Amino acid sequence: MSFAAAAAAVSLALLAAGTARAQFVDPAGPGGDVSPMPGTSAGRPRFSVDPTLQPGAQGTEVRIDYRMERSELLFERALGGYRGAYEVRVIFYKDKGGAQVTGEAFQRSLRLRTYSDTRLRGADIIDHVVLPAPPGKYRIQVTITDLVAERAAATEVKFEIPADSKQEIWFGDLSLGTAADSGGTEADPRARFTPVPARSFGLDLPRLAVLGEIVDARTRPAGGGPESYRIAIRIQNELRESVWKGDTTIARTGERTPFLLRPRPRSLDAGGYRILLELTSPQVVPQGKKKPVPVRRERDFRVEQTSENVAWELRSSLEVLRYVSDPTEESEMEGLEGPDERKAYWERFWKRRDPTPETDRNEALEEFYRRVQYSNQHFGAGVPGWRTDMGRTYIQRGAPDEVVRNPFNFDRPPEEIWYYYKERRAYVFVDRDGFGRYELTQIRNP
Repeated sequence: MSFAAAAAAVSLALLAAGTARAQFVDPAGPGGDVSPMPGTSAGRPRFSVDPTLQPGAQGTEVRIDYRMERSELLFERALGGYRGAYEVRVIFYKDKGGAQVTGEAFQRSLRLRTYSDTRLRGADIIDHVVLPAPPGKYRIQVTITDLVAERAAATEVKFEIPADSKQEIWFGDLSLGTAADSGGTEADPRARFTPVPARSFGLDLPRLAVLGEIVDARTRPAGGGPESYRIAIRIQNELRESVWKGDTTIARTGERTPFLLRPRPRSLDAGGYRILLELTSPQVVPQGKKKPVPVRRERDFRVEQTSENVAWELRSSLEVLRYVSDPTEESEMEGLEGPDERKAYWERFWKRRDPTPETDRNEALEEFYRRVQYSNQHFGAGVPGWRTDMGRTYIQRGAPDEVVRNPFNFDRPPEEIWYYYKERRAYVFVDRDGFGRYELTQIRNP
C-alpha cells in the first residue's frame, strides 16, 4: 500500500470511529481564530508539514500531515530494486519556557523497482503521524532524517490545543489540499482528498479542496428527523477583500459530520489568501446569551505565480518584468507579438533565473511576485503599487535595511528615506502634493 493510500485508510477509520463529546474540543474557540501558515524545511530533505486537531480514542490528538518529493531521499540498491528509509521525529515544546512536553519518532521505508522510479516527479511522499497532547500552546518541531544519506532537516510550527469547547456546535480543524472529481462518499470524503501541507497552490488551484468536520454536541430528541447545515464560504485576499463567495448545504450524519468542499475559484492572482467558513444555519445561541455567536473557521493559503494565471494581464506582467531585466531582454520584449509569444517568453525568462532548476519551485520567481504583491498592497496611490517609484525600488532591491520617515515638515513636503547598507545608498522619496504619491527625488551615497 502506498503512503497516500495508507494515510487515507487511517483517516477513514478515524472518521468512522465514534468518540465522546469531551474528547474533541473546538480548535478555534468561539471566534474561529486563523491558524498560522505551516512550516517548510530550509535544508535537505525539503518537506512541508501542517498540524490539525482530530478526535482520538483517548482524547484530542494532533495529526501532522507532511509531504516531500521522492527525489529528496537517497535510495540504495536492495533485493528486487531500490530501498529508501527516513525517520520523522516530532517534539512538542511549551511556547513559553521551551520545556519539552511530549515527542515521538516514526520510521518509514520505501521499496521501488527501478532507479527511474526513485526520481519520478509528481510521485510525492504524502503521509502523516499522530500524537496525543494536553491543552496548551506549543512549538512543534518536526525533523525528517534520511536514514540512507544520513542527513536531516527540520522546521517548527506554532500550534495551540485549546481546552474543552463551551459551544454546542463548532467546526473541527480544516485541512487544505486537492480533491479528485470522483471517488469517496459524503461519509468518507478523505478517500478523494490529497493534503497539501504547504498550503501553496499553482496549476492545481482548480482542484483546491477543504476537508473538515462539523461537531454537534446538542442533545438530540429520540426519533429526531434528519437535519442539515448551511455553510457560507468566502475566499479573501490579504486586504480582507472577498474575491470569491459561495454556500452549500451539508446533511447531518451524527455528532460528527465530515465534509469536503470544492470552492472552484476561476483564477486568483499570486499572493496570500484566506478561506473562511461560517455556519449560517442553524444559529447557535450559547447558554446565558441572547444573540447567536458566529461559528467560523479560517485557514490561510498561498497562490503561486504560474504560466496560467500570469496570462490574465500579460502586458502588465511583462511591463513589470522590465524592472529586473537587462537591455538585451528589454529589446527582445519589444518584438513579442500575441499572448502565446509573451507567455513563452515569460517562461524562458524565469527559467534562466531559477536557482534550483532540478526542483519544481523557482525561488527567484516566488520572491519577485512576493515583492510585486507587497508593492501593490502598500504603495498604491491612484495607480497599482508596482507602478510607483517606491514599488519599483522595492521590487528591484527588496526591503530596505532602515526607513526614516519625516511626515511633518514646516518648510518642505513629507519625505521618506530608505537605506540599503550593502549598496551604501539611500533613496529619498518626497510626497509633493500630500496625497501619498511619493516620488523618488534623490539617491544618496551616505
